[in-house]
Amino acid sequence: MKFLFPLAKRFIAGYDFESAKPVIENLHNEGYDISIDYLGELSKTRDDCLDAFIQYCDIMDYYQSRHWIDLSIKPTQLGLKFDKEYCYDLMDKLARKSSRYGMTIRLDMEDRYVTQDTIDLCLMLNKKYGNVGMAIQANLIRTNKDIVNLMSSNVSLRLVKGAYKEDITNAYQNKLQIERLFVKHAFMILSDRCRTYYHMRDDSKVVSAIGTHDEELLKYITKNMGAFNVTKEDCDFEFLYGIRRDLSEKMKNDGYMVRLYVPFGRDWLPYTLRRLKEYKNLMFVVKNIFKEWKVNG
Repeated sequence: MKFLFPLAKRFIAGYDFESAKPVIENLHNEGYDISIDYLGELSKTRDDCLDAFIQYCDIMDYYQSRHWIDLSIKPTQLGLKFDKEYCYDLMDKLARKSSRYGMTIRLDMEDRYVTQDTIDLCLMLNKKYGNVGMAIQANLIRTNKDIVNLMSSNVSLRLVKGAYKEDITNAYQNKLQIERLFVKHAFMILSDRCRTYYHMRDDSKVVSAIGTHDEELLKYITKNMGAFNVTKEDCDFEFLYGIRRDLSEKMKNDGYMVRLYVPFGRDWLPYTLRRLKEYKNLMFVVKNIFKEWKVNG
């Protein structure tokens, strides 16, 4: 599958941390905040988990107090599914280390089988260190209740639609219904922004994030932010690296706080395939690669 690597470079910052560093630095110089994701999930052994742990420690040691960096971590990468105690121990060490460096961690949300375990882990870590948030999925039936509970514990949230195929008993299936719920949940989160965990942007708080590439949803949310007394500085709008670069740049230039979710690592193929399954992404990448080929001869 090496022939896909040129496509993968559209979506990942590098094959390893060294190759990702200049990409991340350039993105920051362009005015973006960054969430770093070390690719890999569903680790099967303690050695797999330890490798991921060491990599995240290296990232923190390199960036230390650069407050425009946060870490996005999938708990299953650290053993949540097969050794919960070991996962908790590794995540505790990462949260403590990141807290010392003035950095933040956001737990990625995975499928419904680990939803409650991820919430429990987040609540435990954030209570101890105050710098751990999590992603929350608009398509799950339980999400409204989860948002209320998490916000009452001062947990910062990243709202996403939900990328995992879920059963009808656990998740909404209708696209329009999910979009309406996304808007509802977005304003629940934003209106409560002042009780979320601290961000080193102003040394007082971390705001929650709206994670979508849906231009119509973003237009509606930004148009109505004023009604909830929410300013452009009160939330992050988060995009996956390499997707809708035009939209992320426009929002950044319009004064919104834009954060890019930037993955790297050897386990690039599954992530790339998920991105390429979306037809618009595939066509966009192919067209741009062809344009670059013409320009470079």
